[in-house]
Amino acid sequence: MDGSISGFIFTLINIISPLLVFITCCYYLFKQVKVDAILLFIGSGISLLLTCFYSFLMPYLARVNYLPATEVSTYYSVAGIIGFFGGICFVVGLFILINNMVNANKLLNGKF
Repeated sequence: MDGSISGFIFTLINIISPLLVFITCCYYLFKQVKVDAILLFIGSGISLLLTCFYSFLMPYLARVNYLPATEVSTYYSVAGIIGFFGGICFVVGLFILINNMVNANKLLNGKF
């Protein structure tokens, strides 16, 4: 299945959800430039880049350059650390967004 059309389609399926989240975060950022929008944008962008790295770049580098397992492991470790910080940015932005929505709903209902 390596190098076939079906393998490429299965790889693209992995990219669809991070791409949709990134597009949604871009839309939210363009509508309102706030801290939560920026954090969501950064987190989803890092997630999309890492998904492309895991799906396309790393298999290509391992196949073409015949990288040893220790070097591949190092790349995955660095990418994992970057992904951790991207996930933290996304979660903090999401919690700020949820907190703002809950507080706005309380104000609309007249409860403090």
